[in-house]
Amino acid sequence: MNKITAVLKNIISVDNLNLLEFEKNGQLIKVLILQMNLDLKVGDEVYLGIKPTKLFLSKNKCNFENVLEVEIKNFEKGEILTNVLCDFYGEKLEIIMLKDYIDFEKKAYLFFKASDISILGKVNES
Repeated sequence: MNKITAVLKNIISVDNLNLLEFEKNGQLIKVLILQMNLDLKVGDEVYLGIKPTKLFLSKNKCNFENVLEVEIKNFEKGEILTNVLCDFYGEKLEIIMLKDYIDFEKKAYLFFKASDISILGKVNES
């Protein structure tokens, strides 16, 4: 599981649907959850988690739910899959994707759905 630390900037709630907007180094991360199982308020720093298989990389930026610019550190191509290691402002991320879509070298854009990321907990919570 990949972990990213980010600060909560905004909460939009409609019935039991919640869109939380987090920020890390000027980049926005949107998280869509049904139940607010944590007591969160704007300004809280949290750990966000996402599985390596829920991420996609491309050299081209496009309009999508979450788009983060990352630096490629290493990749290992297999016969079908490629394991890519990235850096996102000091956070190490692992992406597992089909090898046919590796079209980048040093920088790439990371894409993922708002519903594929989860809130693991608050930073500095005892």
